[in-house]
Amino acid sequence: MSTSKKVMIVNPILCTGCLECELVCSINKTGIANPADARIKITKNIEEGICLPITCRHCDPAPCAEECPTEAISRDLETGAMVIDYDECISCEQCLMACPFGAMQLSSGGDVIKCDLCGGDPLCVKFCKPRPANSSSFMANPRASALQFVDPSEATRTKRLMQGHKFIEFFSE
Repeated sequence: MSTSKKVMIVNPILCTGCLECELVCSINKTGIANPADARIKITKNIEEGICLPITCRHCDPAPCAEECPTEAISRDLETGAMVIDYDECISCEQCLMACPFGAMQLSSGGDVIKCDLCGGDPLCVKFCKPRPANSSSFMANPRASALQFVDPSEATRTKRLMQGHKFIEFFSE
């Protein structure tokens, strides 16, 4: 994939579990507010207070595309997203089993669905609300949100900050 393409980064530390990303995604893709049809999923562990946004990572190489017997999954050269050609998809679900992140799923209508980065401008990112300014944010950025669509160099910087936060937490205990 070209390094000029933006990438979506997910920071579970900043996810509030509001599910707004799921709702806006389903409305954008189907016209109906039905989280079952969202291309992003928030996996929650209430006991541990964890909310984890799961979305396609647009891998390179992409296991979903490698396993597709009809070559219905390919990379959009403009956005870098892995997209499904529904005219070619036979709903065999091989891609669901191949995805190491569980980011592919079946819609309420039985179609295989996954994030396509909304043509290069992911709507879920726009609706992901920043945590309140008084909450702890490892980036010390009151506007930081759990979903960001950034240049790869910014994604790398964010990963380093996340690791730094884990390091600080470990030695603060």
